[in-house]
Amino acid sequence: MPVHMGIMCDRCQRVHFIATSPGIEFLQSVGAMYRLRCKPPCAEDRVFRKDEMRPYRVSDEAFRRGYADEGEYEPLPGIENMSPRADPEAS
Repeated sequence: MPVHMGIMCDRCQRVHFIATSPGIEFLQSVGAMYRLRCKPPCAEDRVFRKDEMRPYRVSDEAFRRGYADEGEYEPLPGIENMSPRADPEAS
């Protein structure tokens, strides 16, 4: 399964994908912030930064739909730990 960046809803554990979820909007007036509006019955409404997104392994179908429900995704280690600058032995 492919890997995509997403943001998890704290309330219902659904992962939304910034590239395909109709529930995510860029907030130009706030700068570099996004708003997540989760679908009912959850209806969570939260603002987040792009760096809060994490990598998830999901099916192409879930990605095209814009979200993956609990059990339809596999969280992966954060990509921030994969940078050569973060590796002390790479220095």
